[in-house]
Amino acid sequence: MTEKSFLKFLFVIAWLIYSAVFTYPLNAQSQQEKRIELLNADVLEGDERLGRNAARLIGNVRFKHEDAIMYCDSAYRFSEENRFDAFGNVHIIENDSLSITGNKLIYTGKNSLAVMQQNVVMNDGKMTLRTSELQYNLNSNQAVFSTGAEITDAENKLTSMRGIYHSPTKMLFFRDSVKLDNPRYRLNADSLKYHTITKTAFFTGYTIIESKASDSSWIYCTDGWYETESGKSWFGKNSYIVAKEQTLYADSLFYDSKAMAANAFHNIKIHDHPNKAMVTGQRAWYDENKRYSIITRQAMMAQQMDNDSMFLHADTLFAKWDSTNTKRQWHAYRHCRIFKSDLQAKTDSLVYHNTDSMFRMYGSPVIWSSVNQLTSDSVYIQTANSKIDKMLLFNSAFISSEVDSMRFDQIRGRNMTGHFINSKLHRIDVEGNGQSIYHVKNRKGRITGVNRADCTDMSILIKDEKVSGIKLYQAPEATLFPLAEAKPEEFKLKGFSWQSEKRPLSKEDIFEWK
Repeated sequence: MTEKSFLKFLFVIAWLIYSAVFTYPLNAQSQQEKRIELLNADVLEGDERLGRNAARLIGNVRFKHEDAIMYCDSAYRFSEENRFDAFGNVHIIENDSLSITGNKLIYTGKNSLAVMQQNVVMNDGKMTLRTSELQYNLNSNQAVFSTGAEITDAENKLTSMRGIYHSPTKMLFFRDSVKLDNPRYRLNADSLKYHTITKTAFFTGYTIIESKASDSSWIYCTDGWYETESGKSWFGKNSYIVAKEQTLYADSLFYDSKAMAANAFHNIKIHDHPNKAMVTGQRAWYDENKRYSIITRQAMMAQQMDNDSMFLHADTLFAKWDSTNTKRQWHAYRHCRIFKSDLQAKTDSLVYHNTDSMFRMYGSPVIWSSVNQLTSDSVYIQTANSKIDKMLLFNSAFISSEVDSMRFDQIRGRNMTGHFINSKLHRIDVEGNGQSIYHVKNRKGRITGVNRADCTDMSILIKDEKVSGIKLYQAPEATLFPLAEAKPEEFKLKGFSWQSEKRPLSKEDIFEWK
């Protein structure tokens, strides 16, 4: 082989190696990467200033890639890079369901990424998104914006600085300064997901929903969802609702705005600001149309009274508003117990009226006021200016107090009225069939005798929480027995029942039924 032939042979071998090493990956890439197809252009001219194999396209330009058709007034096409830049009236249509328009488009076929700029509008038939720049991936069908956007549908307008839209699921994801405006409310959140088909908003993180109604109520939560069409919503994680006069806290809340009804679950707190009261429990229902609410499971109402607090517990607390929504009744059902520093009670059921500030107790009520125990078929407690003013005992009224472990002062009658000064009992009036047993003491406080009296009516005076005197009216009969003749077991009036073991000694004690 001559030297010239050998050099020619080496050149051929080198060309084959070059083709195998460098040309094959390009061919393989072209097989894997779907090329952008030019469908139309009124004018097509090469322009090497733009790059190798670059062309300028003018007039009614149309491209096709994947399942999308792209329109524009003019474009720069870069064939080797499988991309193009489009200008003027740019329009992307994908599967006849998604439309994106703008003034400029940078499209790369390698990753099917469209970057639409300037006056960008995206529409999927359910909602319209407007922004200054949008990235849309035809493979993942996902749109991303980071320069702020406004999204609108038939009822809602939503704005956010950053967001993602997933076309197959019709789901929008928003972050940073999220605002949702609805005819009925406004929503501000750190982050939000919105489903354009069901028109459901899902929120996580700091979220506030403000009502546009006259009550100016608002909701705070860090987790939840809201169906804008059905009006149903759920709120969890540190949720609370602030209404005109009340604030409701709960671990989770479910609200139906059309039915105007709510359910609350676990660690419930309702602050009634005008009445200086708070209701707690583990389960609650509220019906705005019927104007009632129900609280169960460790239900308790705390009412501020006379620089003190009264705590009321029952199996169920029921609140009912009148038609003017200004006057309310509280009902406590089964195992009702009350604790106040100077008054305690137990009864089967209780009713409290805002109109007359009266507590009405039914079902074997027992009341303890200092050293006195009061019982009857029913008891009314009248309050005024957040203080106990009067107590009314109806049918089989009985008052007793412990003298020692064996002896008790006792008063019974058909009806009784207890009068209070500064929430302290100072006089008791007995009406009908009055009877009393009173232990007389000397100056040293030693019992010297027992006074038993019967009359139609009587008044008992209380001083320093002790009986200081008894006045008898209409045919009184009284006998003073020496202590030696007064056996404790013989000096018990009919109906006497000492129930100190059932007395609540703290606000925690009201949850234990004895």
